[in-house]
Amino acid sequence: MYISNLNITGYKNSKEKSVVKLNKGLNVLVGENGSGKTTIINALRLILRENEFSYMNINEDDFYVSLDKKYSAPDIRIDLTFESLTSDEQVTFLTWCDAGFNAQLHLEVSSTPNRKGYYKKEIWGGSSKSSIFEEETFEYIDCIYLPPLRDAEEKLVNGRKSRLAQLLKKQYGENKETLVQNVNDFNKKITSNTDKKYNEIETAKTNINNKLMETLGNRLGQSVNLQFAETTFNKIVESIKMVFFPGIQQSDPDKFRDIVTNSLGYNNLLYIATVFAELELLKDNNMMTVLLIEEPEAHLHPQLQVKFIKYLEEITQELKNIQVIITSHSPVLASSVDIHNLIHVVEDSGKIITTSLRDIDLGESKSYLNRWLDVTKSTLLFSKGLILVEGISEAMLIPSFAKIVLAKHNKEALNDSKMLLPNSLEEAGVSTININGINFKHFIKLFSNFGDSKGKDKLPILCAGITDNDPPKDKITVLDKNGDQVLNGQGKPVIESYEVYPTPSNPSIGANSALELIDDIRKSEWARLYSSPLKTFEYDLLMEGNIKKMTQILQDIWTTKKENVNSM
Repeated sequence: MYISNLNITGYKNSKEKSVVKLNKGLNVLVGENGSGKTTIINALRLILRENEFSYMNINEDDFYVSLDKKYSAPDIRIDLTFESLTSDEQVTFLTWCDAGFNAQLHLEVSSTPNRKGYYKKEIWGGSSKSSIFEEETFEYIDCIYLPPLRDAEEKLVNGRKSRLAQLLKKQYGENKETLVQNVNDFNKKITSNTDKKYNEIETAKTNINNKLMETLGNRLGQSVNLQFAETTFNKIVESIKMVFFPGIQQSDPDKFRDIVTNSLGYNNLLYIATVFAELELLKDNNMMTVLLIEEPEAHLHPQLQVKFIKYLEEITQELKNIQVIITSHSPVLASSVDIHNLIHVVEDSGKIITTSLRDIDLGESKSYLNRWLDVTKSTLLFSKGLILVEGISEAMLIPSFAKIVLAKHNKEALNDSKMLLPNSLEEAGVSTININGINFKHFIKLFSNFGDSKGKDKLPILCAGITDNDPPKDKITVLDKNGDQVLNGQGKPVIESYEVYPTPSNPSIGANSALELIDDIRKSEWARLYSSPLKTFEYDLLMEGNIKKMTQILQDIWTTKKENVNSM
């Protein structure tokens, strides 16, 4: 089974009912800051009762409040739908199931606190509040949360909150008494008089007891014994700490070091690896596990980010009873997973809007995007708006031109604050992305229905593409000095091609295949494609009264060294 739908109303930045569709296995939530990714994670933590980080309490800041403070949500409502239940899961979650054996779970919190200042939470399974709700059903769902900027060191040293202790508790299962007995036997061994190897412990115990007798006498005195901590199972595993060696397959215990000397990034990986070891135990039980990870890229260099996300892809394919939901701001992670695992998140007027790239009908473009959505191009998933361009010239110059245009506009609108615009594309959250060619049809399918793309789901990001006009070259038949056609070896006329140099008064029809998309894309809500009016971006820039200036710059940078002339 897996969570297919999450509905959020009145919680954090979700005023209206926000519907979040999730996929089986791996889900990577991407989007700009403030889009609602963390709201989704925290809503899941609340309703699934994740409590390692004590997220069970609700406070007044959790209820949606409008920016002008005039509206506050009367309650919080979170709803889950589980699909694809096995026959065993249908029995286990029977009281949560509808007629189609999809399980439902609901949480409602009123904004009116009780006399003690707590907010009352109501939780129920199934479609009705009055249906039988068995608390024990939660024992079959394990929700694990890894927060951003994890204090991995704290979670790996000994203590009640140790992640290592939690792993050992699950690992031992019903065999807890074996460990307890072994520790008890060792305690008896070191405190007995028979084993001479531990004479110093016995001597210390005897000296303390003698001093107690001397100080308090026979009537008031007490007796002490020395042993290792408490010997209950929980106390034993909570006293175990992790040490490390900066290399693989080291077995000499004397060479291991305290993790306080390790790097933040590698301690994060040790912590995550401990969680993954817990997930391995899922192979032998029928418990559904939901793993929530915020910003796993924290402190990890790009190569480690790639290996990490690839491993998550593998285990979610191997283990059918695990669902992983990640938030990320890393283009490295976004470009390293199958695009079907990506879910774009954006907030719009008090509503969280999510778009799964799995639900976008990309047609033949799916394999292309999977191959070409590299680190540079995947930044489109984190932007408010996009400008797609053919080459490096446009990518470098358009942001600079935009600054000039915006500065001029803002100067003219100085007395009208409502008319002021951001000072740059970056400030506006607009990314200029070089797609290295004219394959706009593949990228724009993410934002617009055209061609073989028929689905309704599209990314709600404004996208503009700029392509060249690229007029065809003139073809001229070569003539000899007598004016006769020159023939090639096959007896056919020799044709030579010449560049065309159109002008505003004498334009030329373009031959760029991407131009055929312009009218079709114009029908969509989120995307547009524009072309240079004459030839190319650089040529048109020259023709806009910049010939003298660009020629002077070319002359200034032209080399005078003969050995470099041929390489230019």
